[in-house]
Amino acid sequence: MHSLNAVHAYFADYPGRYWIAGGWALDLFADRVRRPHTDVDVLVLARDLDLVAATFTDPRPLVENPNTGDLRPWEPGERLTPGPDVLAFPDDLFPSPVRLILAASDGDDWVYHRGRGTLRKPLDDITLTRDGIPYLAPEIVLLFKSRSDRPKDTTDFTDVADLLTPPHRTWLHDHIAPRYPDHHWLPTLTS
Repeated sequence: MHSLNAVHAYFADYPGRYWIAGGWALDLFADRVRRPHTDVDVLVLARDLDLVAATFTDPRPLVENPNTGDLRPWEPGERLTPGPDVLAFPDDLFPSPVRLILAASDGDDWVYHRGRGTLRKPLDDITLTRDGIPYLAPEIVLLFKSRSDRPKDTTDFTDVADLLTPPHRTWLHDHIAPRYPDHHWLPTLTS
């Protein structure tokens, strides 16, 4: 939790919305640290990149190459795309590396960048908090994790599946099944 508290303190003056994402979001949802983490993913709205640039000036986040992990300087005003483009803070700034994941949005809605703009939820509905730390709702985190078959993603799902409410289980099922009809999480989501 030390890493999350450090991120929360660093974002205290950030005027935009942000969410702890990934495995840490599921830990906040479960109210316990379930496994070790190598980094902290923080979701920010891509439309708020000017706020990111104005708030985090020294040091400024860097652009991470999605294929190699190499970092390069980020120039404010540079167009970045939700999904492939990720910003990262220098590793020595926090106890764990912190990556900024960019989210698409439309007005007051979060928009799934892989869903061609059709999959969306109100920003307030994807926002949960624990101890003042905003984090991404578990069904959104798990939707992202459902795309891969990494053991840690399956562990994350197994750890929190029983904590999901019936509407969240249904929502997640209904958004995984059309793309992955044989996904191994689907039976659990319907039981």
